[in-house]
Amino acid sequence: MTTRWREAQTGEMIAQSSRYVAWIRVPFLIPLFLAGQHPEADFFYRSWFDGLLAAYAAWSFLRLAQAHRRPVTGVRGAVLVLAVDLVLITALAALSGGADSPVRYAFFIWPLATVLWQMPRVTAALCLAGMTAYALMSLRQLLTLRSAAAWAVVVDETYVLWITGVCTLISVLLQRRTQRVSELLDTRELLLDDALAAETRERSDLADALHDGAVQTLLAALHDLEEAETAHAEPGVEALARAQAGVRGTVKEMREIIFDLHPQILATAGLPAALEAAGGRFARRGGFTVHYDLDLPGRVAHEALLYSAARELLSNAVKHARAATVWVRLAVEGDETVLTVRDDGVGFDPGIVARRLKEGHIGLASHYVRVESAGGRFTVDSAPGSATTIEVRLPAGPPPGRDGPM
Repeated sequence: MTTRWREAQTGEMIAQSSRYVAWIRVPFLIPLFLAGQHPEADFFYRSWFDGLLAAYAAWSFLRLAQAHRRPVTGVRGAVLVLAVDLVLITALAALSGGADSPVRYAFFIWPLATVLWQMPRVTAALCLAGMTAYALMSLRQLLTLRSAAAWAVVVDETYVLWITGVCTLISVLLQRRTQRVSELLDTRELLLDDALAAETRERSDLADALHDGAVQTLLAALHDLEEAETAHAEPGVEALARAQAGVRGTVKEMREIIFDLHPQILATAGLPAALEAAGGRFARRGGFTVHYDLDLPGRVAHEALLYSAARELLSNAVKHARAATVWVRLAVEGDETVLTVRDDGVGFDPGIVARRLKEGHIGLASHYVRVESAGGRFTVDSAPGSATTIEVRLPAGPPPGRDGPM
């Protein structure tokens, strides 16, 4: 997988964590509110506490709203958000009695939220910052020289230190699991590339065998028939003409088979030209018109897979769609190459793809698996009696044969 795609996946993971943290922050306001209402709470400034809690609630709901439109996607953003939480919690605890306030339990609970970011260093740093903030907030108890109060602060700090270690360990394990999943996805893509390469080699060998064997034999037979027609103009003109037509048709059909097996145009002229050539052949077979919108600035990854998927979709249009018009679109959108094949045919039930996959059938279902295995998406929009639109999205990646595998 490309570096840009991996960075995009990491950003999406952080964004998803940002949404989770935003959601769990809202119910966290409830114990903070109840702690502030504790009858034995030693408040210095009741109005300041209520006002700060209201500000924290407003900020929490604002973050919840922004998490779906503008989620945090980087380490700096995650640190900033969690630092704001830490400052506000420390202020609330200090205003409600410091180390004697029930709000102090937030220092034991909130480190759990940092685990969701799967950033062990961030978790450890913020938890240690929380320990420091708790010590500063507890200066009044520590400076009173009351051994019981000071000892209670030390015990609390020990608990926070233990929670820091546990949360950091969990964050490390989650990060390693995510990296392992990413490595497995990379391995799966390499296996897919190897399978496609082996298939391409087999098709190339078969194409060469047909070209050097059967086609050459038919061409020689055609040459002999042409000579026979010249030597015996009267007796067998009609029979020879039929033979010539049959041989010519066979040669044309085998050349098309050779092109289907190993389209040289894909390697030499690129994917758009190969799609136009394939669309023209299937259009003649199916009796429909093909409109192209092929906007590809250069070579991209997974060209063989995209061509194979387009060929399968066009073949299905010939066999099942009974369409008059087919539209083929190819474009790059962000970090993805998008292939869209749409027809105005009779449509089908999209659930048939999953059913045929479970039954072990190849064809459209197999291409669905190939696209998903390559880190892409295969979506079908159709219904019986309506048009069909099938979209294939694959990571654009580096061009084949240059910066990475095809």
